Amino acid sequence: MKFTPKFSNSQFFFNPICISDAFTLFNAVSSNKFPTSLPLAKLETLKEAESWCSDRVLDWKTGKCYVWTCSRLLDSVVVGQVTLLPQEDRLALAYWVNPELWGQGIATQMCESLLFHIQSEGYRGFVWAGVHNWNVRSASVLNNLGFKKIESSCESNVEYNLLIE
Repeated sequence: MKFTPKFSNSQFFFNPICISDAFTLFNAVSSNKFPTSLPLAKLETLKEAESWCSDRVLDWKTGKCYVWTCSRLLDSVVVGQVTLLPQEDRLALAYWVNPELWGQGIATQMCESLLFHIQSEGYRGFVWAGVHNWNVRSASVLNNLGFKKIESSCESNVEYNLLIE
């Protein structure tokens, strides 16, 4: 399924990832608050962040993965990104928010907007998400969005599903 690249709500606008997003991404994942066990924390240089963004731009063009950069309408500040990764029988959801903005409900709002967007685009089916056991903030986001826990394939993770009808 292809998704409309740009969309917005009353607080944010969402654009497909571009290479220039690397600076903001790198600053966020370099924060001492950003959990080192998350995959994006492995980006150790701006060049690596640029390469990651470049790969996601190519993924978008081929339909392998869709990453939207989320900015506030008020001041155009990038607050994070949301990702959909098409899998065999579902979409996988991932997201990050700049650690300086944690605790403001931004992840929930970003994901809620994305879920509404894909439903309005005609997507019907499951959206899956997985979080580390220690990541209570992300677990709370998913619970707030209506995701239900499912049996996990890894004991250090919690997995969730949401059916979009």
